[in-house]
Amino acid sequence: MSDLVGPILEVIKFIGSPAIRYLNYHRKFNKHVDDFEQAQAELRASREDIQQQLQDEHCSGKKRKREVEIWLEKVEEELGRAQRVEAKVKKGKYLFRSCLGKLADEATQALKDVKAEGHFSGSLVVNDPSIIAAQLPTQELAGETNVKEEIYNYLMGDEVRMIGVCGMGGIGKTTIMKHVHNRLVEETKFSKLIWVTVSQDFDIRRLQNNIASQLKDKLSDEEDTITRAAKLSEMLRKQGRYVLIMDDVWSSLSLENIGILEPTPDNGCKLVLTTRTEEVVRSMGCKKVQVPCLSTDEAWRLFLSKVGRDMLPSPTLETIMKDIVGECGGLPLAIVTVAGCMRGISDPLLWENALNELRGCIISIQGVKEKVFGCLKFSYDHLRQIDRDCFLCCALYPEDYEIKKEEIIEYWMEEGLIAEMGTRKAMEGCGLSILQKLAENCLLEWVWEGSHIKMHDVVRDMALDITKKGFLVKAGKQLEELPNEEEWTEDLEKVSLMYTCISSIPPNIQSPKFQKLTTLLLSANSLEEIPESFFAYIPNLKILDLSNNPLVNLPNSISNLENLNALMLHGCCSLEVLPSLSKLLALKKLDLGGTLIKEIPQGLEMLVNLRYLNLRHTKYLEEIPNGLLPKLCRLQYLAIYPASTPAKEIRELNKLEVFEGQFSNLGDWDTYARQRKRLHKYYILVNYCHLEAFEGWFSNLGDWNTYASERKKLHIYYSLVNYCHFEASNYSKIVAFGGCDINSGERIILPYDIQRLEFWRCKGMRSLNDIFELKNATDLKQCRIRQCEELESIFSSGCQRQTLESLDLSSLENLKVLVEGSSVGTFSSLKKIRLSSCGKIKNLFSAKLVLHNLEVITVGFCDKMEEIIVSEEEGMGTIKYTLPKLRELTLQVLPELKSICSKNGVMVCDSLESIVIWDCPKLKRIPLYLPLLDNLDEEKPSPPPPPLKEISVHPKEWWESLEWDHPHAKTVLLPFLEFLDRDSYKWKTLFG
Repeated sequence: MSDLVGPILEVIKFIGSPAIRYLNYHRKFNKHVDDFEQAQAELRASREDIQQQLQDEHCSGKKRKREVEIWLEKVEEELGRAQRVEAKVKKGKYLFRSCLGKLADEATQALKDVKAEGHFSGSLVVNDPSIIAAQLPTQELAGETNVKEEIYNYLMGDEVRMIGVCGMGGIGKTTIMKHVHNRLVEETKFSKLIWVTVSQDFDIRRLQNNIASQLKDKLSDEEDTITRAAKLSEMLRKQGRYVLIMDDVWSSLSLENIGILEPTPDNGCKLVLTTRTEEVVRSMGCKKVQVPCLSTDEAWRLFLSKVGRDMLPSPTLETIMKDIVGECGGLPLAIVTVAGCMRGISDPLLWENALNELRGCIISIQGVKEKVFGCLKFSYDHLRQIDRDCFLCCALYPEDYEIKKEEIIEYWMEEGLIAEMGTRKAMEGCGLSILQKLAENCLLEWVWEGSHIKMHDVVRDMALDITKKGFLVKAGKQLEELPNEEEWTEDLEKVSLMYTCISSIPPNIQSPKFQKLTTLLLSANSLEEIPESFFAYIPNLKILDLSNNPLVNLPNSISNLENLNALMLHGCCSLEVLPSLSKLLALKKLDLGGTLIKEIPQGLEMLVNLRYLNLRHTKYLEEIPNGLLPKLCRLQYLAIYPASTPAKEIRELNKLEVFEGQFSNLGDWDTYARQRKRLHKYYILVNYCHLEAFEGWFSNLGDWNTYASERKKLHIYYSLVNYCHFEASNYSKIVAFGGCDINSGERIILPYDIQRLEFWRCKGMRSLNDIFELKNATDLKQCRIRQCEELESIFSSGCQRQTLESLDLSSLENLKVLVEGSSVGTFSSLKKIRLSSCGKIKNLFSAKLVLHNLEVITVGFCDKMEEIIVSEEEGMGTIKYTLPKLRELTLQVLPELKSICSKNGVMVCDSLESIVIWDCPKLKRIPLYLPLLDNLDEEKPSPPPPPLKEISVHPKEWWESLEWDHPHAKTVLLPFLEFLDRDSYKWKTLFG
């Protein structure tokens, strides 16, 4: 009887609803079950089709689209649910047919809905940015397209495993391979593209390090080469199929000794090398691809693209130009060099003269190499003498060395190549114009966005050929001792042995006096001592660079170098004492940065011609003797740290243009600042004597070793070493206050040209306007404030900060607002804002502000932050907040954040590339306005705007609970979605 109760109750329920539908479920029960089974089979078939397509498309370097992954997850969930329904149907009794038929029909519809979502347009995979290589910057190919296609086809095919691209220097081998590399980035065949430059001064350990670095890994410097090779092989094996491009190979290499896997059909790897000699290609068993010179038409087109087509109307000029192109022999480097030299010249007589000079140079010298040098030397010969001398000095650096522009200009000053011009700034300007001239003539090239310069190796060879009698250059060679005596000729003027491995100089070296030798560069070696007699052989030395050597002391004979203009001992981190300097009256530059000196060298006060004095990071130098600095009245550059600097004496240095130092208190700062003297560059620390926290940068490893060897424990530290793109390096006028007690209402003077202002653990400040006349700081670009507990606002009402580009605020416990009563133009130039660990602030920006230049917003660990952009108006219509340049939006651990902007507001961010949101549980909406959603086809969603690259969130459940203004927004954004966890690299970057 009890078995009938359930069915009877169900029948009673039917009475109040359309009974016919339930009777149909009963009557057509078998059909519903058949449809249910058919729907399961069809969905499984769709899943298998998608999985097969993924298997076909999903090569290394690609990853599944996020929308495909989500669909497959839905399929598994729905099929699991279907199995449970199927079990109920099989166990059900006759009286339950209506209910079971309804259950089967609903499950059938759910299966069909999921299947319908599995129609994807285009490929099912996208590039995996964590694996695929980046595009390399390159120039347009002049005519080597057939060679490029040949190399590409060999790489994509299965027959050729190793390719040797050979051709004369400057013919375009590297440019061709960059184009091939960039084309491979778009392919799915290879998991990794690795590019390394070998160069003439090949060093196996350096090459191993370069390859490991490309794999985002590293090898131990303590292990022997064989062990490192084994570990490198394992690193490469894990990459799967890769292409290794080795540029500029000069001699045959043992892949086994390096640790490079031999390319085989089994591992699918490929190796490409570029070289100037066919012998390398042959000995390494590579398939030779010869790069020919350009054809006449190709050479002509390249020449016109560089010299300008506006000269062609003159038939006479065109004839001469074609003859000049013919003299270049189809060599791209020569064509570009000559074209650069003649750009803008329209006088036919000058072109005729250039052709005659070019012909004379080439006819007089036989051989391909000499012909190239002839073309390059043509450009060199048309430079002013000062430009030539400066150019030749660049060859003193190692091959492929990227030289900081400030470093090479400084060296030209040391050599006296740039004449005294009254101010250092003017001399630097002159040096920069010379660099520009050399680059325009294609004798140097800009790298690192114009912060460094580099010499093409063929150009460097030409420079060394010009200077072969007067220069001895072994820079970058792995020498362990001085060059042979026969190489030290009496005609030598400059010797460069920098960046070698020389550890000692023989005490009984037998050589004649080198009367002409003026420059000796021994930096970055392993020298611990120098024989007493060594400097006796070079009495007329003017430039001596011993930087970054573990020298314990210097020979007394150095005191007799009375013609010495520059003595560089920077980074000699074991050097404690110097010989007397009293006789070095010609000395203009003394660099003791990073040494262990405890007191000022004897005789320093005698150096009345000194222009440059560096005592930066001299950690044991406690004080500067009173009265010393005024005696050095010609100083233009002065760096002293951490010893405090006498403010009154700094004021007496009327020629000072660059100053880096520290004042021990606000009184000294006030004394200095009241002089109102404009400096070209400055970086001044105030009251940092009792340092417990440090955030800064060191320009090289020598400075870092000096700092780190002290082993002093700081409470907080954040240091960057040789990070040339660190934001601070963009500013040259910086003042930082640390640990200062600032009385309320106390006015502190700021230089009116200050660019960056920093505070660390200062007390007494409630607003910057209370203590500074910020209206006079008309060039302030960046403000960084840390751990100033009493600060309540950054700027006060009425303060116009239209120049400010970066605002970085951290650990400000009482900060409530950025600006009290802000006006529309307050942050009109702001590009970056970072707010971290500010526990009381609730809103970031007012909607009234114009933020059209804002590029980066980062807000984290602000416990009471509720809204990013707050509006006082809440209307019915949509409010658009336009941030046209915003690229990155990062919100981290904001427990009270409820909205990014008002409920009816949207952010128009057409440049947005990255969104990162981590642990913002109360945030229910991402108010992005995507124009492509306005006319979206429901069945075929359009992709998001092209700049968008990633949306990284945590946790996953939060993302799934988000509300969206458009029903298809979530689907459109799926391919760019990444769920973060605590093991992810990005998490470690954000919080590590």
